[in-house]
Amino acid sequence: TAQRLHEAREWDGPLSVYVSPLMVPKDHVLARISSHGNAVAIASANMGTCSYLGPGAGRFPTANSVVADICRIADGQQGPAFPIEAPPHLELDLDYIAIFYIRIPFQDGLGIIKRVGELSEDCGVSIHSILQTPIMDRMSADFCVTTEECKVSQVEDLCEAINQQVDFCRAPCVYMPMMREIYYY
Repeated sequence: TAQRLHEAREWDGPLSVYVSPLMVPKDHVLARISSHGNAVAIASANMGTCSYLGPGAGRFPTANSVVADICRIADGQQGPAFPIEAPPHLELDLDYIAIFYIRIPFQDGLGIIKRVGELSEDCGVSIHSILQTPIMDRMSADFCVTTEECKVSQVEDLCEAINQQVDFCRAPCVYMPMMREIYYY
């Protein structure tokens, strides 16, 4: 994901970028890519969302590319690893902003969701929703939290704070960003 942030004017801020698994709605074009396909979805104010689909790497395409690279190197046709340098004025913001899914493994007890809410507040994370299915095993259960937009550093701090709750947390929390449109499906 890459997004140009803004400060005073449109698109004048740093570039926020990250590579991560991303939770997408079941009916989004990115969720329908199968086998060795690749897809990119680009959203802009002027054109909405456009998707670009094409073949991805599979066993034979990958082998073909590796052999072609070896042949070029053997022939002395090496080029720079990064042929285009980033503009010197480009500022990156790696503490990206997203909405997040957090899975919390727990041992059942009183006040767990309340405590997670308090920890969320302490870390500056606003909860969008909580999902807890009926508990079948009181010693081994999970619930999920989705957040409003926040920085990944805030989610990392929240997960670390939850992980330290030895009275109920039975394993480290797992989190991943979610596609913003997922709330609308």
